[in-house]
Amino acid sequence: MLTRRLADLSGPFFDPRKPFRNWSSFPFSQIDLPQPPYVDEAQLRTGLARAKLQLHALHAQGYSGIVLDNLAHLTAFDGPGEAVYAPESPARLRALAYRAAFGELFDAAAALSMEVYVTSDMQWSTPELRCAAGPMRAESTRLAALNQRAVAELFAAMPQVRGLVVRVGEAGGAHNEGDSYAGHMIYTTPAQLRGLIDSLLPVCEGHGRDLIVRSWSVGIGALGDLIWSPQRYAEAFGGYSSPHLIVSVKHGPADFFRHLPPNPTLGQPGPRQLVELQTRREYELFGLAPAGVARLHGAALARAAADPQCLGFWAWNSTGGWGGGTATLGTTGWNLWTELGSALTAALAHAPSLDSRAFVGTWLRDRMQHATCKMQNSTALPDAFAAAVAELYLDSEDLIERGWYLGRLPQATAKIGGVHLSPLLWVWWMRPTASLPIWAYLTHAAGDWRAALEASEAAARRADAHARRLEALAHAHPQIAQMTQIAEPSRTKEGEVAFVVESARYLADALALAHATRALMLPLLAGAWLGRAPTPHALRAAACEARSAIAAHNARWAGRADFPALELHELEQFVALLERRPRAVWLQARAACALVRGLRSKHVGEGVRLAGAAGLTLALIFNPPAGLALAGAAAGLALAAPMRRRMVGAALPWLSRRLNLLPSMFFEAGPSVGEWV
Repeated sequence: MLTRRLADLSGPFFDPRKPFRNWSSFPFSQIDLPQPPYVDEAQLRTGLARAKLQLHALHAQGYSGIVLDNLAHLTAFDGPGEAVYAPESPARLRALAYRAAFGELFDAAAALSMEVYVTSDMQWSTPELRCAAGPMRAESTRLAALNQRAVAELFAAMPQVRGLVVRVGEAGGAHNEGDSYAGHMIYTTPAQLRGLIDSLLPVCEGHGRDLIVRSWSVGIGALGDLIWSPQRYAEAFGGYSSPHLIVSVKHGPADFFRHLPPNPTLGQPGPRQLVELQTRREYELFGLAPAGVARLHGAALARAAADPQCLGFWAWNSTGGWGGGTATLGTTGWNLWTELGSALTAALAHAPSLDSRAFVGTWLRDRMQHATCKMQNSTALPDAFAAAVAELYLDSEDLIERGWYLGRLPQATAKIGGVHLSPLLWVWWMRPTASLPIWAYLTHAAGDWRAALEASEAAARRADAHARRLEALAHAHPQIAQMTQIAEPSRTKEGEVAFVVESARYLADALALAHATRALMLPLLAGAWLGRAPTPHALRAAACEARSAIAAHNARWAGRADFPALELHELEQFVALLERRPRAVWLQARAACALVRGLRSKHVGEGVRLAGAAGLTLALIFNPPAGLALAGAAAGLALAAPMRRRMVGAALPWLSRRLNLLPSMFFEAGPSVGEWV
């Protein structure tokens, strides 16, 4: 039995009326204010009320604890030691305000016998902390002492907190909240991570609390492969035997993707483990469309239940990704699809042999009937509607795997360097990419790319059939038709029915756009692999078809905050370039295939040199400013590290746009480019 069953609880605190982009943590950027009282008390109180409702729902589903961000916003440095914050410091006053609000939520959790964990990216900082600590270095004894003070203060000020969850593999860049709260990737080797553990674990042990260390990493530094490498895992965690130290490991060897094997670090000797799962599927349209987890989580939890190293799991209902829309949030911070995924995951943890089809059917029938009972003069919702919703959810797992992913990639490369490759490289959250190296890799990895394209088209047709079925039922039954007129789908119980109808159409349209993107890119790159150049006329015709698909998608979804259109700017720019200069795009595609060929054959240097020389030549011929930028970036690689980071950080985004090198989202999300250089 997996006794530790945790769920995150950030979603209820988002305000859908305010802009939000980064779901990677609690929405402090919405709530923090630059002037007194330094927090938006109204949003905080509203979020608190919603969080309490979700807390009770999680308890009813079978969860034993919650996880909430973060140490930086809960540390006032009011304990013993040298003053860090002035009495009226915004950071100190915010910490006191968040402690008071979260204390109510944590008390409610304690009343339900639920555990509470607080997260922290390491190394976090504020301007005052940076002043007190000096240089942000892993070996700094001053910084270690300040971290120990912060953790001790957390446990003393908030006795409901059962432990601290630490992540070192992703910080800085888009994770920063301006200069007020920043992150630094300074723990980048196993020795540095062990040093951090050795400084924090005694504090946790002294207070009888847990230290949970996440193994998540993004390929940076010597710890870049910690998430999937048993060797690196042993270097980081081998020899620890404290019952207060736990390692949290994602179920696969990369992020929350499908079509991956089990994480090879699960079950490794050392501290006990938690398995991380995600019920609001960030890479699968952020919960705006159904993305079933019955097979995915059922298999992961069955393995976990059979593993004596595993204490339990941690389900993410709110956290992760860049993008999404307000329909993700529902009435209490999660919508129907996420709540169903959360309930199903907890049920599978309790009974791995659960009949998922029966569970989903019963859960949705009860939920749909409850929605109609809340309406005045309503009649019972037809069972046929609930059954159609259940069929959509259960089928969505296969639709996503075939229509959003490219299915299984028979010739995929497991990893390059320190990164285990995702099978979903063609789209980054909501933004399809026109990166030619990525499409060159995917075309080769798919093997029979024509069969993959046919499967994609079939999935889009099936999704459209589900949407049409639900739309027909809504039209045939007045009470459903009434619900589909709700102004904000999923913001009320009645609106959940409208949300389901709209969500089904959103999935169908997203899969149609995915297919149109593949119909453009796969034939182009397949020809580039073989050196069979299509005529400029054929390339322009393909671009015209893609432009029509983009226009159709935008006509329905552009400008909507609840179900936003896919972010198609990068794809639109590529289509425009293909229409204007098809020969240049063809030559860039050939260079991309040369690069991928070198990487796949493990002759990395040869591949990079070949593609780099080809890319530079083509850039100088077809786009002289880009060529000069590429030459400057190449020369910059020989410079000292600080100057190299600045030069590449400035040149690479500009260059990438012109040569279709990297997904544009790479320069917006996650750590800054400088951390990768």
